[in-house]
Order: sequence, then structure tokens, then C-alpha cells
Amino acid sequence: MGKEIGHIELISKDLMATKKFYSKLFGWKFEMLGDGYSMFKTSQKGVGGGFMLGKKVKPGSTTFYVNVDTIPATQQKAKSLGGRILKKRKSIGGGMGYWGTIGDPHGNVIGLWSKK
Repeated sequence: MGKEIGHIELISKDLMATKKFYSKLFGWKFEMLGDGYSMFKTSQKGVGGGFMLGKKVKPGSTTFYVNVDTIPATQQKAKSLGGRILKKRKSIGGGMGYWGTIGDPHGNVIGLWSKK
């Protein structure tokens, strides 16, 4: 698996208003996953993502996810390079794979995604 960006996650105070805005602005397609999350696709080949329902949208709260072979190995490598393990590998559910996060040496949060 390559190390391409596979998912971008943003916060929204109103998922329906967000869906309406980005659908009209960019033509993105949305799919609701429960009450608090909406996935979007930018195109067949473009990177997609999701909007998570939140009370506040803070600058810098966007997270992008890098597709990796294994989350624990990637987290250990990041740690050996001066980064930090923030969220250990967790199941997304519904057969959608796993996620975790690392902190780079500068304080940025980077999401990791893996099928296994």
C-alpha cells in the first residue's frame, strides 16, 4: 500500500448545512453515517473525507489520514524519529478498517488508516 493521503476529516457544527454548502460549491457527494458523521467523496479518484459533528470548529482541527500497511509499526517508526503516539490503533467498525494518530515533532496531528 502506498503512503498517499486517503481521508481528510473536518469538524462541522451542522452536518446538513455543511452538506448543502459543499454539495453546491464543489459538487461533492455525501453519505450520512449515523447522526454525528457524514462522509464525502470529491470524485472517483480524488481524496474524500468526512465531517464530524462538533460544538466548536477550531482553526487547525482538520485531520488528514495517511494510508499505511500497519498502524502500530508506523507509530513506532514515528516515535523513533522524534514523534509521539497519540491514539493507538482502534477499529472504525462496519468493516471500514482501523485508525490511529501520531504527533509529529512540531505538534501536528497526523491520522493513520489501515485495512488491518
